[in-house]
Amino acid sequence: MTAAATLRPFLQILHERCIRCGACIAVCLPESLVLRRMELRFHSQTCTKCVECFRICPAAALAPASGRYYKGVK
Repeated sequence: MTAAATLRPFLQILHERCIRCGACIAVCLPESLVLRRMELRFHSQTCTKCVECFRICPAAALAPASGRYYKGVK
């Protein structure tokens, strides 16, 4: 197994909580979050891990995949 295959995505989307308001998409500068067919999608390759999407989400539908994240610590 390659190192890339073992890496977990930084972000997980809790689809059952998502209200599709678009707030996270609006603050995502690298456009890593998109709404397709009424479902939020995440492109980990472009994510800068700024955590603005976590902060802005009114439904707490976005969470770090590891369970916790401290900005500035990777």
